[in-house]
Amino acid sequence: MIAVIGGANIDIFGYPYGDRLIRRDSNPGRVQFGMGGVGRNIAENLSLLGMEVSFFGVVGGDSNGSYILSESTKVGIDMTNVKIADGEQTSAYLCILDQKMDMDVAVCQMGITDLIDKNYIDVNFNRINSADLIIVDGNLKLEQLQYIIKRFSNKKILYDPVSTTKAMNSSTLLGNFYCIKPNGMEAEVLSDIKISTMDDLKRAGNKLHEKGVKLVFITLGDKGTYYSDGENSGLIPAKKIAMRNATGAGDAFAAGLAYGIVKDFTVKEMAVFASKCAEHTILSADTINRDLSEALIFREIENDKNQSD
Repeated sequence: MIAVIGGANIDIFGYPYGDRLIRRDSNPGRVQFGMGGVGRNIAENLSLLGMEVSFFGVVGGDSNGSYILSESTKVGIDMTNVKIADGEQTSAYLCILDQKMDMDVAVCQMGITDLIDKNYIDVNFNRINSADLIIVDGNLKLEQLQYIIKRFSNKKILYDPVSTTKAMNSSTLLGNFYCIKPNGMEAEVLSDIKISTMDDLKRAGNKLHEKGVKLVFITLGDKGTYYSDGENSGLIPAKKIAMRNATGAGDAFAAGLAYGIVKDFTVKEMAVFASKCAEHTILSADTINRDLSEALIFREIENDKNQSD
């Protein structure tokens, strides 16, 4: 079982129909509504990959919270330990995409995640401690991460920083994480190294290893993914595909890494598998591509291998 501790929220996405997003104006387009939250999204991707996964977090005692609980359960996530906070609003994420379907600006309301407190972790200790891997997302504050690290010091923890601002909250804790998956900007914040070249990537990766991280994966968008375990490192190039929605690719990538860790893949195999999960997600207009499966990813990896032979 994989335990995911983090955010669960309602996603509201809007994007223009035209060939550009016009700032400070009303853009004809489409608005979509659905489930989200980095932690919850990672959990759903893991379920699609055939993994047993339990989510630990908080929703409000409102219709949005009920929707998240029921729909997440339907897709195979164990939501039985989620805390329902009566009188609180369920987290929400409002995002505006540009004409390329990439994020232009977003606003997140995640204050309810503060209720993932010491008591909540203690109440759910046995279930979380039984996991083969624990995943935490950057929506958790420093104090929350510190307590989780303290209580589960014997477990492998995968950390997704989520954003540069939130990455700064964890800079003093890096040595406690088995695996991290920052993007380029987050890696610069965590390593204090400006990344412009492959040598910069190696230096940043080595700096993170020096802090105690075992596995480092730096996602670079259309430039690919850098991977390192301290001995083996490299760059997985990004495949040129028609992007429909970049939002959610990082969550699928994290799920792919978790799958690889539990299955005892090599660091390169993890990077390849996770990259394929992200690529497949970008092909969907939704945050999560519900066609994702382990069989599909293995098939695509094998197809790429045959084409390169």
